Amino acid sequence: MCNFLNNQIDLRCPSLPLALFFLAGLVNLPQTLATEELTDETTQSASLDNSLTLTPALQARSGLHAEHLKITTQQPEMIRYGRTLAKSALLQFQSDYLRQQARLKKAYAQKQLAKTQHSRLKADAENTQWRAEKIALQTLQSEAAEQWGQKIVHTLTTAQPTQGFLTAPSTTLVAINTPLDDRYRMPATITLALHSNRRHTATATLLDPVPVTAFPSPGKRFFYYTQDPAFLPNQPLIAWLPLTQQPLTGVIVPDSAIIHHLDQPFIYLKTGPVTFKRQHIALSYPVSGGLLIVEQKIYQTPIVTRGAQMLFSEEFKGTIPEEDDDD
Repeated sequence: MCNFLNNQIDLRCPSLPLALFFLAGLVNLPQTLATEELTDETTQSASLDNSLTLTPALQARSGLHAEHLKITTQQPEMIRYGRTLAKSALLQFQSDYLRQQARLKKAYAQKQLAKTQHSRLKADAENTQWRAEKIALQTLQSEAAEQWGQKIVHTLTTAQPTQGFLTAPSTTLVAINTPLDDRYRMPATITLALHSNRRHTATATLLDPVPVTAFPSPGKRFFYYTQDPAFLPNQPLIAWLPLTQQPLTGVIVPDSAIIHHLDQPFIYLKTGPVTFKRQHIALSYPVSGGLLIVEQKIYQTPIVTRGAQMLFSEEFKGTIPEEDDDD
């Protein structure tokens, strides 16, 4: 009971805790109103399901757009670069190999002749010469295999007329370079072009599925051959490598709609008028301009094609610490 004698009025004073609570509410009222206003614009749901809620007004202001993408059938391909090779190096190796092979045969004959002459000193000398010629031939083959691969070297050193296609005038040798960490298997046939357009293309056939090191640049090199007369030696070219045996049906998601997080591709699906969900892309194929998604359960829902980066920022902005946050 509070007694004010001057005014002759008795007032009951509220308890101290209640008064403090009332004053604290007045102080925090602007912050509470601001928080409620922000919540009206964008609300992040439980982070476990990667969901997000945005009002139509905020969607319009941010230019966000989601749509059902057109279903298409396409052959997934991968672009790689390469060059046609001059066959003079192959012919030179073939000539050096045959010459060294003849020297080895001659040394062997000399060694056998020395045995019949019962001259130990001459036999030792001829045997040493034969071993030297044999090592020289093996070295020649080994160096060529590092540059061209075992199968090409075997083709060039096999004395069969049918193996001469590699050095024939109608055959052009093609080298295709790939990164060292490339996990795609090289197909049996690829499409080649001298420029980025595909109006004038040719088909090339794989010579050896085992790669060689693309020295001096880091990477792997695969050899193909083509018999198209349009390709001349030492020409840069583009190769399209099919990733599947048959065309696939799906939708092409543009690069602008793809978010990369923790080395994984994601897109945003519009699951309702104001709700969005980040979806991991488990099965896709690179195509021109984006990724071909073949999972129906994904592309049957509208996909965010504009504004995905904004959604990603909104989803994770709560995890970014404030500048004055010392925790």
